[in-house]
Amino acid sequence: MPQSFAPEVTIWTSAKRAPAAAAVIDLMGAAVQPIGVGGPRSSAVERLASDLGVEAGNDFRQLRVDRPAAFLLLTSLDDVPAADLQAAVDSGTRIITLEPLAADLSHAAAARFPGHPAAAAFAPAFTQSAGYRAAADPQDSIGPPRLVRMTHLGGPDEGSLLARLLDAWTAVLRFTPRPEAVTATLSGPAGDPRAATGFLAAHARVPAGPGVVIEASDRAARPRRVLSVLNDEAQLTLDDVGYDLRGPNGKPLDDAPAAEDPDAAQALAAPSYARCVADQWRRLIDRPTAAPEGDPAAADDALACTQACLLSARTGEPEDPGHLLRLAGR
Repeated sequence: MPQSFAPEVTIWTSAKRAPAAAAVIDLMGAAVQPIGVGGPRSSAVERLASDLGVEAGNDFRQLRVDRPAAFLLLTSLDDVPAADLQAAVDSGTRIITLEPLAADLSHAAAARFPGHPAAAAFAPAFTQSAGYRAAADPQDSIGPPRLVRMTHLGGPDEGSLLARLLDAWTAVLRFTPRPEAVTATLSGPAGDPRAATGFLAAHARVPAGPGVVIEASDRAARPRRVLSVLNDEAQLTLDDVGYDLRGPNGKPLDDAPAAEDPDAAQALAAPSYARCVADQWRRLIDRPTAAPEGDPAAADDALACTQACLLSARTGEPEDPGHLLRLAGR
């Protein structure tokens, strides 16, 4: 795509997330044209702006007003007023956010930008990965599950634990109703959802449904997202680049390999965090009028389960996502 026709993008980041922003923009190449960088004042933010040949600032409102763009790459919510996000959306900007816009149910409705249902896209969303999309309605390819398991791992600069938990629950709830109890343990602090970090393990109980197990971390050595759905008749496994459906005897029923060339498949087995973001963003550029993913009720369920995980890790007791929804008036 010629540079002159590429949509313009501004970037709001933090010192910690600046390397991820740089990696994404590098992978996007000529598909986008950066015109401004902002974030809390730091050498990392200034260096990113210098590398891209644009000005740096530390005032989100000024960045929005002085550098209006088709896209806003949002890698951090630090110093971002909600009213200015709404103003950016109202002016026609689409948001690619690497962090959940709402950290709890009390802020969920405002983060959906009334009147602009497709204005913001969380990335990288597992349900938008190449592997999940290749399966074509994977929840219909297997009967009622007995066990649903999600592994969602990444490093300190590759999305927060909050983002990973919310993404994991969004995928898991495609295959099971909302659980009635979630029990979780976390190796690190769990008080502030956006500051939560470490290694989390969660087990959820679904009435007359499957067992649900989630393991997530923002401190892993390498990125890995894998969803497994099992019952007595089949096992479905999805990851970022492919899927595999097998019968009870292990015989393949359906699959989509990462690539026909085994060497290429091996190279793609665990795509980088930045690659997953860039691939999703490119599809949004190619399909500018695509309908928004999911629905508000499903998004609320995923956020409630995420909140229940972090609350259980803090209290040491099972937590009911439905109770959290009722407290929030849902």
